[in-house]
Amino acid sequence: MRKLFLLITILSSINIWAQKEYTISNKNPSAWAPLSDGEVNVHTSFTNNATNPNDTNFYLEFLDATVPSAWGIGLCTNVTCFYVSGGYLNEKFPVSKGQTIDLKCTQAFSAVAGKGYARFLVYRAGLKSLADTVTYNANAPATGIKNTSNKVSEVSISPNPVKNDLIITLAEMNISSVSIINVVGKEVMTIDFKNGKSFDVSTLPNGIYFLNIKKGETSISKKFVISR
Repeated sequence: MRKLFLLITILSSINIWAQKEYTISNKNPSAWAPLSDGEVNVHTSFTNNATNPNDTNFYLEFLDATVPSAWGIGLCTNVTCFYVSGGYLNEKFPVSKGQTIDLKCTQAFSAVAGKGYARFLVYRAGLKSLADTVTYNANAPATGIKNTSNKVSEVSISPNPVKNDLIITLAEMNISSVSIINVVGKEVMTIDFKNGKSFDVSTLPNGIYFLNIKKGETSISKKFVISR
């Protein structure tokens, strides 16, 4: 009876692995970056071990995160990047048979030091019950800060959340540039700034963004949300 039980257990384990048909190199990766970098990228590898070449669809689902409230979180595959908006992300990503891709979690600091984690489910289409949990750990120490937040009070954004027109008001300062950065650190809009002017952001999709203002060697970041 004991041998039969062991045989059933072994066969069940083999069957589960065969159904999942993927491997994740590290389910608890960690990384750090100084605040001057603006973000930290935490990596793990995903390999599709499917025997059927049609088994190419997998899913990413956000579970939870414990990070400073000003931080933004995104997850990138080899094809595209997704962002966590309103505590939600559930996206399909394709991986060809035998292919290994990088699953990169990007945590944007918004000039706020701290550390924390973000957890995601990863599973093959139709097999959520066999999902794996990947926990991305990030750290942004305050040492060596170039980006500063002591002048954030000189920046006013309204409304926030915004639908179409974003009003930016700055105190008197010598501005080098003003741009909008998405949650994965990509510049999506540059702004020809004039004090108190309204800017059309209707071409940008819903999500979390950062207004990035450069004044000499100083960079000021302020988070806002586009929600329609």
